[in-house]
Amino acid sequence: MPLREVSGICIRRARNRQMSLVAVGDRVAEVAWLSLPGHDMEASEWQTKKLGKLPGSEISRDHSQIEAVCADGAGRIIVLQEAPARAEVIDLDASRTTASIDLVAEGDDKFSRAWSDADGSGGEGFVLLPNGHLLVAKEKKPAALIEFGRPGSRSQGLPRGGALEEGARWEVDEGRHEFVPLAIWFPDERLVERCKDFSDLEIGPDGRLYVLSDQSATIARLDDLAPGGGTASATAIWRLEGLKGKPEGLAFTTEGRAIVALDKRKPRKNLVLLEPTIAI
Repeated sequence: MPLREVSGICIRRARNRQMSLVAVGDRVAEVAWLSLPGHDMEASEWQTKKLGKLPGSEISRDHSQIEAVCADGAGRIIVLQEAPARAEVIDLDASRTTASIDLVAEGDDKFSRAWSDADGSGGEGFVLLPNGHLLVAKEKKPAALIEFGRPGSRSQGLPRGGALEEGARWEVDEGRHEFVPLAIWFPDERLVERCKDFSDLEIGPDGRLYVLSDQSATIARLDDLAPGGGTASATAIWRLEGLKGKPEGLAFTTEGRAIVALDKRKPRKNLVLLEPTIAI
């Protein structure tokens, strides 16, 4: 991928149903994408776009702190910044940012203080939920999964198959918004032991939630997250062997093979397709 310090990847389905692999990095405000081969076409060359230059964007052009990316059924991408804690909804076809979302945790409890600490560890990955909610992974100190939504909304949790449906548009109006935590799940002892941090989240083609750990070089399949928060536990964990770089981004092929993006000093050999299939 033509990016240094890759921090997140996802699969995007454009309005014409063409699939692309999308990547972002936390050094510069830039997105890269590669059209994936279909029945009647071959793989294309990488394309890039500067996000900091888009109308409506508030992302700094340098040291963007973009840590993750997702795409909805309308072909838009949503990027997550760690500091400040916020998300932007971007229409790549129209080359503009359509919505800006501040992720705010106010209060004097331990989690709120950690989330609001400018020098702390914030959001590293996320997935899209129905009704305009976000499930965000806080990297560490403490690692946690947080469901964000509009103030006054009720937590939905995330059962198997409960993420935003494939082909669905993520529900958010244009303009500026503020989301707050609706529920928090902290990892249990086994998950903490095997995944020392949370580096990215992804929904597999099996409808289950997966988390990537950079420090532990592992992928974990998580159990259902009950509405209202509680404990996150793993139903399966895989060790990643022989990776020459920090695993920072996770996506899946339609067959359930994991694609892992590596954070490296140079934009080369930073994308790995793993086997065997795990998301089945």
